[in-house]
Amino acid sequence: MCSFVIRPAILWVLMLLALLLGGCEPTPTSNVVGYLLAKQWGRLEPAPPDAPRGTLTGLVMGEEGPLAGAAVVIAERIGRPYVGYTDATGRYRIDGIPAGQYTPAAVAPGYAEQVNTNVLGTPHLVTIRSAEVTEARPFQLHRLEPVPLPQPWPQAANLEMWATAVVTAPFPAGSTAEMRAFAFERTGVRVDTLRLYTPVERIPEERLPLLFMIYPSHVDLWQSVSTAYAAQGYALVAISPVAERGTDMVAHAADARLALALTESEVLDPQIDTSTTVALGGSFSSAVLHQLIRLTDNEIDGWVTVGGVTNAFAATAAFYAGRLEIPPQYEYLIPALGMPNLYPLLFLRYSPVYTAAELPPTLIIHTAADRVIPIEQAYELEAALRQAGVPVEVFYYEDVSHYLQIDEEITEAGKEMFYRTLDFIEQIR
Repeated sequence: MCSFVIRPAILWVLMLLALLLGGCEPTPTSNVVGYLLAKQWGRLEPAPPDAPRGTLTGLVMGEEGPLAGAAVVIAERIGRPYVGYTDATGRYRIDGIPAGQYTPAAVAPGYAEQVNTNVLGTPHLVTIRSAEVTEARPFQLHRLEPVPLPQPWPQAANLEMWATAVVTAPFPAGSTAEMRAFAFERTGVRVDTLRLYTPVERIPEERLPLLFMIYPSHVDLWQSVSTAYAAQGYALVAISPVAERGTDMVAHAADARLALALTESEVLDPQIDTSTTVALGGSFSSAVLHQLIRLTDNEIDGWVTVGGVTNAFAATAAFYAGRLEIPPQYEYLIPALGMPNLYPLLFLRYSPVYTAAELPPTLIIHTAADRVIPIEQAYELEAALRQAGVPVEVFYYEDVSHYLQIDEEITEAGKEMFYRTLDFIEQIR
């Protein structure tokens, strides 16, 4: 029997071509090619316990001087993170790092994620040596600036309503809603995944409280969920990422930011009450929602994360250790993010645990049966929120893996999740 083996030389050529086509910054394609090469060569193993190890120290500065409470992350090729937090003098120390070359990344609440770069704009590497202390270049973090809205606003968004329908959901019994489908434009991309769900029976001039949902897959696949919440008397605005943005977390969040701004401008429906906003996300979209929270000025009053990514470094390590069951269509999603030891920024943007102090009151929902995003991700976020003093509620359950859908076979855990979410929303309001 013949077996197909990708020759290393061919892989190197493919990776070089992908890099040349994509510019200096690795593309998702070149990242996947690099992953296949590393996998074939057996270079996706964690550092053994007895590996030579060293220490990284350094300074993080904010716009007003040394910055306390910043997180500095350095990761192995397989994603395993090593983290240090700055003290009152802005200094940090990370011990036990396997010897090798890395790109450290830093972030702090209210500040943008950053890596240091060289004159060519590529990441500046640090070399960790056995039993030695390496001093990294200082980080100079900058305030996180919201993405500006296109002007003139809101006309520049080219908002279009392209469909309406009355839709139903099997739970709670009798749930119906009016659905309106919208599209808008941002940076030359048409985003056609914006939806508004409202109760069919409405009191004239009544203001509907807002729920803002970011779904991890196409928005229409979650119509029953949207309908169920809208039928409880809410205006549910939903959006899902568009393929044109790829793995660009900031771009996905900026699209969501524009959708929220359109809602606040009353162009979707003038009867939506935006004085209090509760946002919901699940799986991959929880990380998009985290970025949206960072990009808004306290506009999100509370959020719910269901089966969410909270530490992309740890999730990547679990993937390479074979502990995740990734659906076939997403087989190369994590490899497409690149090498966390050299290009950690994208992973940091998927990791709300490192900026937990800036999060609003939180409801965490996760199942112990999850084999896509392990429940340890929820535990880590809960611990970070409690340490930061952020109000947090949790609902941990054991049946159903990863998602809770609302359909004819909804479980008791699914029903409890629905009502717990409603209770949390009312607490925030």
